[in-house]
Amino acid sequence: MRKVLFLLLLLIPTTAFCTNKQKLKSMPVSRWREVKRMGLDSTIVPFSDTLFISFLRKDSFSYHYLNGFIYNGPYTISDDSLLDFGTARFRIVAKKPTSFTLSDAKGIYVFGVDLSDTAKIIVLDTNTKVLPVDNIDIMIGHWTVYKKVPKEEGKTIDNTIVIRSLYITGPSTDGKLGYIIGGKDPINVPGWYIKNYNSDQSLDCDGNNPRSIKVVKCQGGEMILEEAGISYYLKQFK
Repeated sequence: MRKVLFLLLLLIPTTAFCTNKQKLKSMPVSRWREVKRMGLDSTIVPFSDTLFISFLRKDSFSYHYLNGFIYNGPYTISDDSLLDFGTARFRIVAKKPTSFTLSDAKGIYVFGVDLSDTAKIIVLDTNTKVLPVDNIDIMIGHWTVYKKVPKEEGKTIDNTIVIRSLYITGPSTDGKLGYIIGGKDPINVPGWYIKNYNSDQSLDCDGNNPRSIKVVKCQGGEMILEEAGISYYLKQFK
């Protein structure tokens, strides 16, 4: 009896070691597109805000919903298969070569390999003349970031201050020209306000911290901003 017990004790750490080795700690470089969405009871849920996820080198990610803000940064996978993007967390339910399933408190999401061009970098047409933005009234409206591109490859983007959307109001009684929602700001609580528009086409902002944002373009239904080596592409989605 003692001999059998001794052998079992020897096997326990070996078994535990094998189990830990099989745990997924990082994802291979890959791109995924949501193909099915279900409730927690596995009933099919119709959706139009398709979720796209890209796993990049050095345990980094990029994800966005169709026509939505693009999130970038490092990710982690815990021992209990919790995929943490910082701004969102999912449980990894299954991972196969051509499919990938996640879940959270709201539902279950099934992904297939993404072969679309949603990750294509937008380049300005050199034949299009960029007009000066000499008046903030040109920018009035609600603008949403749909793409952001660092000038330097591999540059880390600070997700606590990254721009998500702008509300340009123009001159108002409170002296503010508009608002910026960025980082982890709730949609109805902007972290910054625009206090001045300068002759060099820069937005002088204050709030969570002072910041100056260069307006590169605002024409043809598109706005391009630059700040701290990051180019932001914005549109007024209906």
